[in-house]
Amino acid sequence: MYAAVRPLSKYLQFKSVRIYDLVFTLHSKCTVVFLLTCSFLLSAKQYFGEPIQCIGGVDNIEYVNSFCWTMGTYVFNVYETYDRIPHGNKFISTQTGEESPYIAENVLGRVHGVTERIYLRYYQWVIMLLLLQSVVFYFPSFLWKVWEGQRLKQLCSEVGDALIPESTYVERLRMLVKYFSTDYKEIHFCYMIKCLSCEVLNFIISILNMLLLNIFLNDYWTKYIDALAAIPRYDWDNWNRMTSRVFPKISICDYNVFGPGGSQTRRDVLCILPLNILNEKMFAFLWCWFIIMAVIAGLNLLYRLFLISSRTFRLKMISTQVRPMSRTQVELALENISFGDWFLLFKVSVNINPILFREVIQELYEQRKLRNNLESV
Repeated sequence: MYAAVRPLSKYLQFKSVRIYDLVFTLHSKCTVVFLLTCSFLLSAKQYFGEPIQCIGGVDNIEYVNSFCWTMGTYVFNVYETYDRIPHGNKFISTQTGEESPYIAENVLGRVHGVTERIYLRYYQWVIMLLLLQSVVFYFPSFLWKVWEGQRLKQLCSEVGDALIPESTYVERLRMLVKYFSTDYKEIHFCYMIKCLSCEVLNFIISILNMLLLNIFLNDYWTKYIDALAAIPRYDWDNWNRMTSRVFPKISICDYNVFGPGGSQTRRDVLCILPLNILNEKMFAFLWCWFIIMAVIAGLNLLYRLFLISSRTFRLKMISTQVRPMSRTQVELALENISFGDWFLLFKVSVNINPILFREVIQELYEQRKLRNNLESV
């Protein structure tokens, strides 16, 4: 199993130049790894067996298994037909008043002519759904990598280590000072807009993913709230009942048997869905993870809006990285800096040696101070 998912660990390794912040990494990298790992687990028959196993005393069981997997199975919507007696394991029909034994799965306790059938075909698509989700979550990362155009790599390569050769140090210092002394406001504005667009896309994908998954799994999110609420109380009875509404482990399949003369006999069999044992736990984790990603992505956008509106806070963030330079010196060095300039400058500060970055700001301060003195003369 580890050999199958080991290549994914390389995707999470930090690069020498990081173009993604923490939120971007969690959303577009960690989520992709989780989704691909889940799809690998579901497709590993050697660990979880066949996806469906039908029983019914028939000779051609392989045909029945293939037929039921292809055409779909069904369960009964017994939870709207029966109400549970408090402090007991029996159920009472809301229509007839009759008792039914404990309903571990949705195939018992049905009332003929009353209980609705719920057909199951989503399990055929779960692996493809997870793969599609991984592509969608990866798309903002891929888009930003293309739009970024290795600008940070060109500015920060070879100067991210604690020890830097003197020749490289001097050359990079001169290059960075020259670059940030030049007016590239329009280029940096486009750079910042593209990054913010990808972050907005992360938030949109998180919300749409939750809505679409809710439709795909038949009101999945609402039902799983009750299931997850049972875990802290160790109420596994309620956990089994709630998760079985979304991921039943036993279902029913109808099929026809043809006689020599062409007559048809309608039969049904019970089918076990072993992968739903994994699905219920896997999607419980993904349920929490998707909510966390949506909240973090939303908070990150609010944080960006705050940065755009607060120049003082932006300068303070730079000041904390260039101590012992005073805040007044930093303000003078970055006097004419726009938000796009600051955005790229801050990303550079994360990727290069902190001493080198402090000298860059110091050089910008000296240049600005000299220019002001010449203008005042």
